[in-house]
Amino acid sequence: MNNKKNAAVKDNRRYKYGSLSIVFTVVFIALIIAFNLVMSSLSLSGNLTVDLTKEEYTNISDETMRLLGDLGKDLDITVTFMSARDKFDLDANTYKGINLTGIIRDLVENYSKTFDGSGDKGTVRVQYKEINTDPEFEKKYLEESTTVLTGTSVIVQGKHHYRVLDLSSFFTMNESGEYHSFNGEYRLTTAILQASITEPQVVTITYDNGEPAGADGVITVNHEVAGIKYVLEEAGFEVKTANLESDDIDDRTKILITYKPTNDLTTEETDKISKYLKTNKAYMVFVDAETPELPNLQSMLNDYWGINYKPFHRITDDEHSLRNNSSVIKAKSAALATDDANNSAAYQIRKTASELEGNIAVAMANSVELIVRDDLTKDAFTVEKVFTTYETAESYSSKTGTGNKGEMPLMLLSTKHAYGENNVSEYGYVMLCSSTDFASSMNLIAGTYGNKRVFLSAARVFGADRVAPDIDSIPFGDTALTIEKGTAKTLTWIICTLLPGAVIIFGIVVFFRRRHL
Repeated sequence: MNNKKNAAVKDNRRYKYGSLSIVFTVVFIALIIAFNLVMSSLSLSGNLTVDLTKEEYTNISDETMRLLGDLGKDLDITVTFMSARDKFDLDANTYKGINLTGIIRDLVENYSKTFDGSGDKGTVRVQYKEINTDPEFEKKYLEESTTVLTGTSVIVQGKHHYRVLDLSSFFTMNESGEYHSFNGEYRLTTAILQASITEPQVVTITYDNGEPAGADGVITVNHEVAGIKYVLEEAGFEVKTANLESDDIDDRTKILITYKPTNDLTTEETDKISKYLKTNKAYMVFVDAETPELPNLQSMLNDYWGINYKPFHRITDDEHSLRNNSSVIKAKSAALATDDANNSAAYQIRKTASELEGNIAVAMANSVELIVRDDLTKDAFTVEKVFTTYETAESYSSKTGTGNKGEMPLMLLSTKHAYGENNVSEYGYVMLCSSTDFASSMNLIAGTYGNKRVFLSAARVFGADRVAPDIDSIPFGDTALTIEKGTAKTLTWIICTLLPGAVIIFGIVVFFRRRHL
């Protein structure tokens, strides 16, 4: 009787624990599958998010302190809000618990407290005017700039110039039209610099060789170079366009840009560019895997600057790519050599890129293979790699059937050094970028990648230190953390195969062990 009882208890325990182990295994695998579905939906969108938000919206960075401090007494700014001060505290201005107009007002007042004219500091003043209460004041700006002031206008008036902003320009929006981040410090510091310098620097974009730009400076929002125009004007440059066959390059031009040419430059055009580059000037050329052979342009780049591209040699990378697309290359900043001089332009751009790595990717879609001339002469020019692919990249041309594997340049910078009057160093720069998508409107205006920061870093190096300040916007919510295609594959294998496999094996072991209890 006792033996039967003991057997029944034993069988009951086998059933109980064996069943529990099976239930445990099934439930755990179900959770893994559910988690995998969530991860898969996120990977399809291309982003995983993590809360990286900083709440210091009204603080002033060291960059602003340095830039405005360098102006000294030339900093003489009056910021005028066209609304009464108390209107900035309305509940209607609140977004995610943050008073949007309130943080703009508080930021400007913080500038005023910091730059109060004491010591060697310049002065930033703040005043409030309600719209339609000072007709003469409003008439001045209407006549001088054809700008109609509204209750959301903010005027930054300096010694030499002024800028009329709108409250909305202090924020960036995402593709859904929602507020994405507070760009107040960058916008305000840039406007103050623009209003304080005597004459803006010029960027000239070439056209009439297939480039997506129009005559007489016409670049509409539909143009592919609209993003370039927007970020450069926001940074304080004046943007012009020129047909180099018929137009001279403006003497004030600091940076010349040829973006996505489809027709070759004439010898007259390349001669103008070569003459322009002789003293402290920069030339940026953007090509991609669709750019045809352009003998005159390529000859100038190769013979005089030691850099070139291989037409139609598209680069792909199955491991280090973005948006689940092997042709959207994740750029790798070239190693920061310890012997690089701090005044090297390539060093400064790479430094910005290296600060982004691990946090924000730099995207290079539809890239073409770049090459450096074999017989470089050090005395003539120095060629440096700004970005490269990873070792897992490949290039291939469907036209020639040739290709390459391994690390390849994605952005090259060639520098010529000379001595001018009074033995002052002068530099000429030519930057060749393998991807036109790098500077597309999507990546420069609304993109989640680090392309804008790198582009502005180059503009800052080629232009002047007082242009394009290096100031980040502050997100209102989660900031996208981009995952590479290779990493996504690895995570998928771990989540879909290794973890469930381990749980199944564990469940089977437990099940059979319990049977012998």
